[in-house]
Amino acid sequence: MVGSFVEAHCWSVPRLPGADESQRASAYVRECAGKGLAVALGAHRLGATVDLLMAVGHDAAGDAALQLLERDGLPAAHVHRLGAHSAHGCGLLGADGETSVTVFTGANDLLGAQQLQPVIPCLHHAAVAYAQCEAPLALVADALHAARRAGVLTVLNPSPWPAEGMRSAVGAQALAAADVLVVNRSEALPLLSRWVGEHHAWTQEEGMSPALESLPALVLHAVWRQWAGRWLIITLGAQGCVAYGRDDSVVIHQPSHPVRSVQPIGAGDAFSAGLCTALAEGQSMASALALANVCGALAASRNGILTTLPQRVEVDAFVAQEQPVQN
Repeated sequence: MVGSFVEAHCWSVPRLPGADESQRASAYVRECAGKGLAVALGAHRLGATVDLLMAVGHDAAGDAALQLLERDGLPAAHVHRLGAHSAHGCGLLGADGETSVTVFTGANDLLGAQQLQPVIPCLHHAAVAYAQCEAPLALVADALHAARRAGVLTVLNPSPWPAEGMRSAVGAQALAAADVLVVNRSEALPLLSRWVGEHHAWTQEEGMSPALESLPALVLHAVWRQWAGRWLIITLGAQGCVAYGRDDSVVIHQPSHPVRSVQPIGAGDAFSAGLCTALAEGQSMASALALANVCGALAASRNGILTTLPQRVEVDAFVAQEQPVQN
């Protein structure tokens, strides 16, 4: 997995401040985080064997990340200490649910071909390669293409959406190397607009909030004409998720699970961890989505970021509790 590490600093505030405004926070949390780290750790907790490529800085945050990996038993052979500073994130959580996040990417930006090369032999024993966009986009593209050449199923979550978008040459290379794309509702819109092009009226007519669980045929035709991947997966929060297969007749919708959502910050990464684990086990896409949805629901029902990622025994217990009693 192409990972990323961010030491998260989160403040709870009455509301998001305006320009030049100071206010008192009601709570503060510091925690190890990062999209790539969360997915790797989540898959590890579900029983997958994970090789993690990641960078941390020569600082206390980097020390904390390595200690976390050691405590969880996740190998750090390909975790590199690069540069003076690890990535740090500042999150403001308003009482009305509004959030604001700023990230200094630090050591994540220093990962490159030199660190990727020693990982490539691991691909010959891998079933799934996963990447996200907190790591450098060029590294993501190179890693996924290397995995493709090794016959490994590639999964890309293009989040956070790169500032230059996926229209750049390197963005196009990353997309071209992905067998499976996992995006949320907001990420799906710019991605689909890239492929739909002149047929973009379908989003405008619905205020840029189309019913993504039922994409028009012209959109799907544009996707499969321009992208060589196998599956487009869109997560829809409380509406669950939907997967579109290259065969236009294959559409899988998985409903969400009724849980009390405490905070959804880690739900997407928990979803990806469940999806990758199930696909690595050889499960069908429908079964993989079902496991992913449970992982996302459990994460959303808990406080924290990495601490929300469930163990496999918790997932199994949740599923067993939902199963109807057979007479």
